[in-house]
Amino acid sequence: MLASKNLFAISLLFFSSYSMAQERIISAGSSVTELIYALHAQDKLIAVDVTSRNSQTEALPKIGYHRQLSAEGLLALQPTRIIGSDEMGPKSTLDLLSQSGTNVNIVNTTPTIEGLLERIDEIAELTQTESQADIIKQKVHQQVNQLEKTIPNKAQQKKVLFLLLHEGRAPYVAGKETTVDEIIKLAGAINPASKSLSSFKPLSIEAMIAMQPDVILVSNRSFKKLKGIDNILKSIPTLASTPAGINKAIITINGSALVGGLGLASLDEAARLNSLLYPLQN
Repeated sequence: MLASKNLFAISLLFFSSYSMAQERIISAGSSVTELIYALHAQDKLIAVDVTSRNSQTEALPKIGYHRQLSAEGLLALQPTRIIGSDEMGPKSTLDLLSQSGTNVNIVNTTPTIEGLLERIDEIAELTQTESQADIIKQKVHQQVNQLEKTIPNKAQQKKVLFLLLHEGRAPYVAGKETTVDEIIKLAGAINPASKSLSSFKPLSIEAMIAMQPDVILVSNRSFKKLKGIDNILKSIPTLASTPAGINKAIITINGSALVGGLGLASLDEAARLNSLLYPLQN
């Protein structure tokens, strides 16, 4: 009887391992992809979206933008699972994937440390790499603790405003409940837009001047597209009436670190921003 039970347990373990070995995962979102690699589950990865483009994923097929996925293109890859944030879509594509038998998993995207820790556990469970989750979470806690040691008192904290730039259109600013707002706070700075705005909203000239940001954040992509600080200042004359514009204090940030909630890359960007804002504290 005991031998039969042991044989059943071994068989169950074998088939579970075999099933996972056959897992074919598509990652839709850089904050998901980075965790799949951190959890050492990349052997199950068959494709990623364009926000996940980096040296690690260079050889993998790209499925396009995570908000504009094509069911036909995804199904051609024969995935068993697609993991993404609540930004993943459109819904019609996700519904078709589900109907085809593909597991569609939407993980936590809350732009907080707590949201990140929950996402680590969710993706670890989906990829059966729970043993790695605690190691990653410990590193997250260490990074946050290190950042907290370098934050100046409130009177010395700089005001940092993130601008989402669209050529030919008024810029949007990032308010509360955004990943970049959390990055600014983790870096020990103040986001003046978080007091009155949530998500990304257009801002009037008067409101931008009233906020008097010390530093402007823009994505690397926007910075390159507009070809540098001088052109950004020319495109937004309002900035000339702020400390950031007067001092040409414009800092770039990795746009991929803002996708799908606070992620590991977001923490790296917070640390980099902190070192640029407060070099004497580091």
